[in-house]
Amino acid sequence: MLQDTVFVKNLAATAITGSDAWNRPTAQPILISVAIDTDFSKASETDNLKYSLNYAVISRNVSEYMKLHESKNFKSLQNIAEEVCKIVTDQKRGGGEQATVCVNSAKSEIRADSIEYQLTRNPSMKLDVLDTITVRRLRLLTIIGVFTFERLKRQIVDVDLKIELLPNHNVQIHIIMDEITNYVEGSNFKTVEALEMAIGQLIFQGNGDHIQKAVVTITKPNAITYTDGVGVESSITRERFVGAEPIKVDSSANVSESFNLPADKSVDGAGFHTAFIAFGSNEGNQVENITKSIELLDKYDVKVSATSAMYISKPMYYKDQPDFFNGVFKVEFSDKSPHDLLKILKNIEYNHINRVKEFDNGPRSIDLDILLYDDISINTPDLTVPHRAMLDRTFVLQPLCELIAPDYVHPVTAEPVHNHLQQLLKSSVHESIQESSKLLQYVPVNRLTPSENPFKFDLLTNHSPTLMMGILNITPDSFSDGGKNYGVELDQVLANAAQLVADGAKIIDIGGVSTRPGSEEPTEEEELRRVVPIVEAIRSSVNKNLANVLVSIDTYRSSVAEASLKAGADIINDISMGLYDDKMFEVVARYGCAYILNHTRGTAKTMSQLTNYEANTNEDIIELLVDPVTGQLDSVSDSPSVNNLINGIGREQASQISKAFKQGVRKWQVILDPGLGFAKNLTQNLAILKHSHSFKHYSTILRQQANTETGTANEKYMSFNGLPLLLGPSRKRFLGTINNEPTAETRVFSTAASIVVCVQQETNIVRVHDTKEIFKTIAVADAIYRDLY
Repeated sequence: MLQDTVFVKNLAATAITGSDAWNRPTAQPILISVAIDTDFSKASETDNLKYSLNYAVISRNVSEYMKLHESKNFKSLQNIAEEVCKIVTDQKRGGGEQATVCVNSAKSEIRADSIEYQLTRNPSMKLDVLDTITVRRLRLLTIIGVFTFERLKRQIVDVDLKIELLPNHNVQIHIIMDEITNYVEGSNFKTVEALEMAIGQLIFQGNGDHIQKAVVTITKPNAITYTDGVGVESSITRERFVGAEPIKVDSSANVSESFNLPADKSVDGAGFHTAFIAFGSNEGNQVENITKSIELLDKYDVKVSATSAMYISKPMYYKDQPDFFNGVFKVEFSDKSPHDLLKILKNIEYNHINRVKEFDNGPRSIDLDILLYDDISINTPDLTVPHRAMLDRTFVLQPLCELIAPDYVHPVTAEPVHNHLQQLLKSSVHESIQESSKLLQYVPVNRLTPSENPFKFDLLTNHSPTLMMGILNITPDSFSDGGKNYGVELDQVLANAAQLVADGAKIIDIGGVSTRPGSEEPTEEEELRRVVPIVEAIRSSVNKNLANVLVSIDTYRSSVAEASLKAGADIINDISMGLYDDKMFEVVARYGCAYILNHTRGTAKTMSQLTNYEANTNEDIIELLVDPVTGQLDSVSDSPSVNNLINGIGREQASQISKAFKQGVRKWQVILDPGLGFAKNLTQNLAILKHSHSFKHYSTILRQQANTETGTANEKYMSFNGLPLLLGPSRKRFLGTINNEPTAETRVFSTAASIVVCVQQETNIVRVHDTKEIFKTIAVADAIYRDLY
């Protein structure tokens, strides 16, 4: 017989308990109390703690568990209590046989002092003790009383609830509290007895099969002078309401629905404006719908000046529908008010792209929502800006934060929008609303459906497989395999290509020009002759695996890029990042293909002398490292030379990306390659490998002079968040230098070692020669670093 108790009272912790009063999955302070039944008579007699339970150990076990799971959304106080109970009844960890756990939250409900969940468990036996939910001092305003003066004004009533729950219940206390609040504050009563009866019925009418008993206490704190309060208390069961007419609750009275955001004065739209528009599509050809929206906006003189990456997200609210393709446009325009812009968006949705809305939150060909309009707030029946729901949606905040700087403050919440994203990413959405809030970054490939396209990357949690790009050089002088596919029969080249695919390559990178330092470039006609027939042959191959593989063209010439894309290529891999041919971005934009932007300096003949990377001296460029989950980072490394290298590469790539965007290239087309071996020495190549994940966080703020036409000065934010990363260390000279391997073909193990680092550094695509060996290397590295096996 356990007659004694060891207890821990009000252990402070932090946890995400579900959604708070504002429907946000935000961490809340909670108090955990534990009472463990035991027999410590021998400890009393011997004054020896080993015969009792050590409350210090128990407290530490609970504290460590809660600290470790601060970012987990437990979804309810009950789930926290269940987990704590497992810990304190684990006798191997110093726990007891039976425990009562009480979890108290004082901040998750704005109208009540606290909500508390209590349970008792004994893992070895079934108990008759019911779980209870306690709500303390739910404050309501209502008309109550029999005197004339009491009928003139609403007064405060405090409601306390203690609800005994049947096993396997499905009671959601926040819904009960909302129903009580909406009903009571929209009604009037003469007696507290009638009010108590109504509250009891509201509790049971939707939860009768889940609740054993409810104790309702109602207090009028201001009814009688010189008292703390007067009122009534009743213990209620479901039998009390047999045959009663159900109470109807007016949901329109819900505070969250009727609350009005503060708003600026009306905006006439005169002058120059910037807005951010969220897009979403899950019907038809989603990418085509999104691209067409950009073209239509331009016809309405609304210019898309930048886009986010494109993301695949799970549907919210109505879950039985296809996944959505989401992102954000930054738009610029003149002389259009917020309502003018709204009218344009609705025209595009319904009149141009033929959206059919059957019900709220249902499937749609295109959905365009104004998130932000300049820095103003708007609140009208048909338009609210900032968009009211944006702070609850990862598929809105992630792409938006790629287009606005970390110091951008939400006009209503007075908190940086990036902070809201961090909070959201550290929690998880309730499964009743959305299956998962995780995002897949998507690089479209025009000829492939989303299910066929392997370009889907989990850039936030890094759990997507590393893709392998196999190299197929059609050159006589490439540094590693020059001549292998040059001057041989087409059938042999196709056989070599098919072997790359059989080895696990998802992409074949075809090169007609050697880019080794000091190499001579062929004529344009020669490069076309080498490359285009191979693309055509692959696309017409009877080998379906080969015919369907992604084809990349390693070229810096726009004419070769265009001819190859016409022949069926999917990707342009430009080692010059657009520096060698000013028409390259125009071609990439026109065809909407994926574009690998490889960093380099100079030419093949001069790049080896251009390895000096200095700190930024341009006061108009502010460099940042921004992680969506953890926020702004201080620096890449403690080494100034490493910081200068990474920032220098990022700065030069950002400049080219900005030029590409002006030509109509979209962010979702771009794949980053920091250019191992291109204008980098041994030390720099190693630093890039060691710190390559930093490229995904590189961001700049460019201060611009005032626009002479609009009279406005602004800052342009460029973020690499959302861009996939490609690295190509395969058989490179710096690996041979380390291991004294002068012959490129012998650098297989050296390459494999570097590939493991690539995977650890969150690289999405690796470009390799030795596909069979590297495929196995990737498999092991993915298993270690990405939990994929």
